[in-house]
Amino acid sequence: MFGKDYTISIKAIYLFLFFCCYILDGIAYSFYENMDFKGEISLSGRYFPSAPEYSGQKHNNLSMALKAEIFKDLDEQSSLIFTPFIRLDSADPNRSKGDLREFLYTKYGDDWEASIGIGQVFWGITESRNLVDIINQFDEVEDPTHKTKLGQPLGNITLIRDESYFEFYLLPYFRERPTPGRKGRLRTDPHFLKSDAKFEGGSQWTPEVAFRWLNTYDDIDVSSHLFFGYAKQPSIDIRIIDGVTNYGAAYQRIRQLGGTIQKTAGSTLYKLELIGRDGQRDSKTRRTDFLASVIGLEHTMYRVLSDNGDLGLILEYNFDSRRDRSSELLQDDLFIATRFSLNDNLNTELLLSSIFDLDGDGQTYQIDFGKRINDSLTYNIKGAVYQNGRPGSTLYILRQDSWLELEIKYYF
Repeated sequence: MFGKDYTISIKAIYLFLFFCCYILDGIAYSFYENMDFKGEISLSGRYFPSAPEYSGQKHNNLSMALKAEIFKDLDEQSSLIFTPFIRLDSADPNRSKGDLREFLYTKYGDDWEASIGIGQVFWGITESRNLVDIINQFDEVEDPTHKTKLGQPLGNITLIRDESYFEFYLLPYFRERPTPGRKGRLRTDPHFLKSDAKFEGGSQWTPEVAFRWLNTYDDIDVSSHLFFGYAKQPSIDIRIIDGVTNYGAAYQRIRQLGGTIQKTAGSTLYKLELIGRDGQRDSKTRRTDFLASVIGLEHTMYRVLSDNGDLGLILEYNFDSRRDRSSELLQDDLFIATRFSLNDNLNTELLLSSIFDLDGDGQTYQIDFGKRINDSLTYNIKGAVYQNGRPGSTLYILRQDSWLELEIKYYF
């Protein structure tokens, strides 16, 4: 009916499609054969013993999160990592979100490496607070202890020399800090508006740059850095909308010089983080320059708990030259902590800590306990108690928001 030529053309198309599928199958197999994939699903509940202080807040919350990590060696000198994250929260819409924690391509040379994409960078060495950690924005609604970060768009080149590392960063886009919404606990009063942040001295697309140098001298590790960009903590921009006072976020361009020193002396680590910064507004909305530091030590006593358990003792002092004009929680505070690590096959670990404000602005007590149930299941209990904050202080705002969280994670 269609003729011989048409039959030949159909066969040619089938042959072409078969050839394409064969090639694509080979490419797919080649791409996936050396790929590492792991993921985790978590269920958590955060309990607040006290009733909400502010109108509109929910009492407690439940949430579910999914995180995956895909790592691929593209060849002997390059790799790709992809880490998506999503959370759904029952109480606070601001906490329900998705984020790319990492989507980073890295190329390796003999004495250099370069990365581009979305990444996470950690510079700190102390336990209570990491002043020098300036690359990534903190995810405040995910973790009120400021240990969880958002993914940061960046380009990075690291030069590796005999003893020193030289790191250069270009950050093309600034990420705002997520804050609790009207229904969320651990928020300001009023809460921060979710959008329409102000960027003083530029826009959200104004590039930021950073440089870091690291070296080791026997038992002393040293680093220093320079940063030109936006302060990660927003200052309060008061806005009157329909006769109602609202808080907007405002970010200022800053210059920061800082560094770290860590000395290892047997089972004791001596630590210092130090920064000098100018351009950021203080709690009185004045632009100022200031010095801040965290200095302390961590001493570990090995095999003092059962047969293999270790006991760590941590003491740190936080200083901020702005004192009561600082918008940070830690500005003249003593941090004392004890870490128990059983070093068992269930990875049992407990951290108990206390923060004492030496200006008389109350205390914070924290707990973080984690343990594996089996190869695929873990649970974690953490929380904080806030006491005796003075009116107008950060700790006073949290006076009704002491919390305890239980989280169960399934790994696959």
